[in-house]
Parts: sequence; C-alpha cells; structure tokens
Amino acid sequence: MMLVSAPWVLPICSSPIRDGAVLVEGARIARVGTLADLSAAHPTAERRHFDGCTILPGLVNAHTHLAMTSLQGVAGPGDFATWISRIPAAWGALSASEIRESIERGMRMSLASGVTVVGDISYGPDSPATGSQLGIGGVFFEEVLGIPAEELPARLREMCFPAPHADPRIRQGLTPHAPYTAGPGLIAAAHSAAASARAPFAIHVAESAAESELLASGTGPLAAVAARVAVGFEAPGTSAVRYLDALGALDGALAIHCVKVDAADAALLAAKTRGVVVCPRSNAYLGNGAPPVELLLEHGVTLGLGTDSLASNADLDLFEEARALAHIAPTLTAEMIIAIMTLGGAKALGVEDDFGTLEPGTQADLAIFGVVGEDPHVALLAEASTQTLRALLAAGEWRT
Repeated sequence: MMLVSAPWVLPICSSPIRDGAVLVEGARIARVGTLADLSAAHPTAERRHFDGCTILPGLVNAHTHLAMTSLQGVAGPGDFATWISRIPAAWGALSASEIRESIERGMRMSLASGVTVVGDISYGPDSPATGSQLGIGGVFFEEVLGIPAEELPARLREMCFPAPHADPRIRQGLTPHAPYTAGPGLIAAAHSAAASARAPFAIHVAESAAESELLASGTGPLAAVAARVAVGFEAPGTSAVRYLDALGALDGALAIHCVKVDAADAALLAAKTRGVVVCPRSNAYLGNGAPPVELLLEHGVTLGLGTDSLASNADLDLFEEARALAHIAPTLTAEMIIAIMTLGGAKALGVEDDFGTLEPGTQADLAIFGVVGEDPHVALLAEASTQTLRALLAAGEWRT
C-alpha cells in the first residue's frame, strides 16, 4: 500500500483536491482524498510526496502509430497526398528489428511525456507486447487495407484476431485504415468482424481535402491510390462521414481526424460513434487545416486527443498537442482540454472503466508534473511538458 501526495490532485471527474493524495494498492487506486484524511486512515502506508507538483491520471494519446516513430522526417511538412505517397516505401524499407526498436522508442517517448494509455495503430504482436512490458495500456488496432473483403477472414487468422491479451490493460482492436485505402466491402467486413469479437473499431476519416474530393467525385490526388488499393471503391458523391454511415461502419467506431466535416457530419458522429480523436499538429503538418472542435463539441461528440505518428509531427508530447488544441479552439477552458486528454480519450477508446480518471478501482496510473498554480488546470496547460514530468506511475509501478 502506497500513499502518493502533492499540493494538487486532479481526479478529473470531481473538483481538484488541494494538498491531496492517492492511495495505491497493487495495480489499482484504492482511495483519493486529502493527504490529512488518508494519512490518518492509513498511517502505515508507504509514502511518497511530490512537493511543488500536480498529480493527474496517466495521459491518453488516443491516436498514434508508434511503430512509425523512426519515420520522423522522411517526408517533410506540406501536401498530404505527396506525404502519403512517400510513406509506404519508407515503411517497407524497415527491417523487423528496426520496427521493434521504433515501437520501443515511441513508447519510451510516450512515457516521458506522461502518457500511459494509447490508441495505437499496430502491425503485429510487437506493439502490445512492448506496451505490456513497459507499462503502456490501451487499444492496439490491427490494420488491414488493400485487400478484397473475401480475403479478410484469412488475414484475421494470420493476425490471430481476435486474441485476448494476457495483460488486462491491453485490448486488441481492428482498423481498415481509411476510405481511400480500403474498399467498401472491406470496411463493412472489418466493422462486422470487430463487432462480432466485441473489439474496438477505428478508421481515419475526413482527414484532407483530397479525401473529400475523392468521395465527392472520384477525382483528385488520391484517386490513383484508391484505384490501386481500395477494392471496389466508387465515389458515393457524399462526405466521408456519410459514406461510412451508409456502410454501417460508424456504429460504435472511433473516428480519427474529422477535419473536413460539416454540421450534418458532426450530428452523425455524435449519434453513431464512440468518439472522435483530433490531431491538430499532424493536420497542420500535412496542410489539412484544423478540425472544427467547437462544432463537434456543440453536437455532443466525445473528443480525445492524439499526436498521430512522428512521421507527421515534431514529438509525442501530448501537452504540446493540447496547446495546439487550445490555439484552434479558444473557447475551450484549460479544464475542458485536460479532460479531453484524459477521460475523453479513454471514453473514445472504450477503456474509461480503467483509465482517464483517479477513481477507486481504476488503474494506478499517475502522471506527476512539477507544475502548481492557483488554478492547476491553467498552470498545467501553460507549463506541463516532458521537461516538467517529475514521475510516472503505471499499473502501480514507477516508470520514470
């Protein structure tokens, strides 16, 4: 039993606790309250106090591709269609050992920024295995694309999907990537397979103007990509969101990016999906514009925050992403943004029972930053970073 305390504790679901503490038993949180109350109730507990710090739940990077960490800089910022045309060759040049090293490096960078939970696009068992070893939990979405729907069952057998992970912090999910790399039959079949396995389903959607043009008219810079790999694709003449809804693929989905959406799309996303993950710095890097965050929230969409991969970002620091979010959505308060990067991401991934808050029974994941202020949310948004992370607890073990 361990008592971890600091001048501020942010449970997320309730008010900040001044001079607070978190009681940890094994890999779970047992109690949260004031240091005075918990000390009196548990006088023999091991103690660790962090002066000048704020404790909050482990952060949730709800969309990333950690296997692509080593692809940083292989395609510079600019046009999305040009960027995506360069990634397959760079990815294909990596050896299996280089991919494993890339995964581990990305996970260590994530931990160094206070992230203990990810929505990671994975390409085999190495990502969840490494996450389990290092203390990173969440959902690892196996990616399928570029095949006809009838080949999906064989591909899923090769991937051992579904296969419950031995680590209760790890869930396996499925993603057919995007409407321009997976045909309608594959998208619908992948959604059905995920639903049958009760596994999370994710898809990149409405990320770029090029994608919108492809869906509207079948033309533009992604037309050649779709013709090559999106088997059976025909332009539906609608938005990407409405296209996926017509395929039945929005139900319970995690929708990633959602930059090019209107009010009707936002209403569908709120009604059908588990949530939307926005990645503002990746969108800017690729010249895609900014997601309409206020519009999505106005319609009741659950929002999570993601860095995407280092192939389209400067780093994996989720607080840097949060500051970019604050810039494009100035009506959001610091408290709202910190909720998005913790509980919001956990809800979007479907893991809110275990992560995203400091509540009894949840995983003992604590991110402790050397930041204090009269309003701890404002102070964190202004100052928290990899440089101010003082300690990180994941599954009840100190990781940094």
